[in-house]
Amino acid sequence: MNFKKLAIATSLALAAMSASAIPLDALIGNLNIKLVGLTTESHRTAGSNETTWGIGAITQINGTGGKSWSAGLSDGTYLYYMLYGISDQNTILNPATGKYDIYNIGATGGTSDGDIHLDIYRTTTQNISIDSDFNASPDKRTGFASYTPITSFGPAYLTTKFVKGKGTAAIGGEHSTADETLATLVQTANDKVLKAGIEGDGRFYADVTGGTAFTKWNTNKQDFGSDFDGSFTLKTNGAPHNSGTCTSAQITSNECFTGLVNDPIKANKIPEPGSLALFGLALAGLAGVSRRKSK
Repeated sequence: MNFKKLAIATSLALAAMSASAIPLDALIGNLNIKLVGLTTESHRTAGSNETTWGIGAITQINGTGGKSWSAGLSDGTYLYYMLYGISDQNTILNPATGKYDIYNIGATGGTSDGDIHLDIYRTTTQNISIDSDFNASPDKRTGFASYTPITSFGPAYLTTKFVKGKGTAAIGGEHSTADETLATLVQTANDKVLKAGIEGDGRFYADVTGGTAFTKWNTNKQDFGSDFDGSFTLKTNGAPHNSGTCTSAQITSNECFTGLVNDPIKANKIPEPGSLALFGLALAGLAGVSRRKSK
């Protein structure tokens, strides 16, 4: 290959890696993950102390240098998730704010395993009831780790668990009646009962534990050595609240999810082997041309 052709090939490779909209597999570095979701207190795991679970979609992932992945647009794929195993440890009224601080731990009993889970699935099929209409039905949950419209996509892209320890006091404050070292999710809300119109925000850290993309996301580069640094807001789902298409009647009869979740999560991802190989070949070719010109 002559120098001109090599230069063109190299520029194309670099352009493909630096384009603003890129495939998920090519997205690397510090990331900001935008998501939407739905939560409910119905159809919980039988025989457990689980209080809440939910489903949702990752709509966009923004990286450094203006690079981004958008669901369905960048590479024709979508990311959906299931959040489950949430158990209320303490619900404490904070006199300073007039809101409740809710400390959550992993649910136990039944098939629950004591952890809060966030499992992500990748697919080429969009599920509008989850990511656009927000009117999915909770009754499609068939097990502790299964929501049929999501888990039917195949093996999980990523499985994660919320982690407890150092970061909890920092994300949820401190209370004498709460053991923050056990909590893995802290929420601040204006009412402890979701169906009464809970609205607030939350914070968590999570570690990647498995999935087909495990090696690319298991970087431990967020605070306290975690893989995901998450925050979210929560408001009531339903047409009367101008968010989603569920009606109050559908929510009451458990036909729709109750809460609507939004906001970003931070993470870091390493390059795909294919991207590294392409870039490496381009550099090796340039080095070869340099050696030939110096002889």
